[in-house]
Amino acid sequence: MGRTQLGREFFELGLGLGRLGTVLIGSGGGSLARALARAAGCGAALAGGEVKFHDGGCAACGTWLARYYQYPAALFVRQDGARVERFLTDGRGRPLTPPDGAGEEAARAGSFREGRGTAWAQGPAALTMALERLGYEVTDRPVPGAVRFEADREGFTLRADGAALEGEDALSGLADYGAQPRAVPAFRPGEDRGGTA
Repeated sequence: MGRTQLGREFFELGLGLGRLGTVLIGSGGGSLARALARAAGCGAALAGGEVKFHDGGCAACGTWLARYYQYPAALFVRQDGARVERFLTDGRGRPLTPPDGAGEEAARAGSFREGRGTAWAQGPAALTMALERLGYEVTDRPVPGAVRFEADREGFTLRADGAALEGEDALSGLADYGAQPRAVPAFRPGEDRGGTA
């Protein structure tokens, strides 16, 4: 399995763990283990969890700390050459089955897709994450031919190319928009896009 796929899996794992509350994360054995631990931590933080990284050199250190501080989960990532192993325990030191799904906030955007085109995102980081999951290459500035997505600060309103989208919040509107075949309008060289909406 490639590094990118591993990174996505650990990020997804983190999204699920973040729903549990405080997550204790450690790593050992190499830079890949450190990066994967950080990817899981990013996912947990984006899901609303509190992430605590520890510098203990083994899985048992994290397990002990989680028990002592009564954290609901501890993750330790071990690298041995090209091989990566994960140890996941609950707050009592027992093996923990990873929570299903990526967390409500991100799972509503669906699984990763590819090849949707370029999107220009203005809004919270969750908007960028959702667009990437839908398969867009996301930029933070205007690009010719890019679909423009703009969300308000709290994520309750979403506009795409100036058209308001329907849904209970921005993510449901974005998921609906991404499912439509018109999601990426064709761009023809020389066509005046009229700037922003």
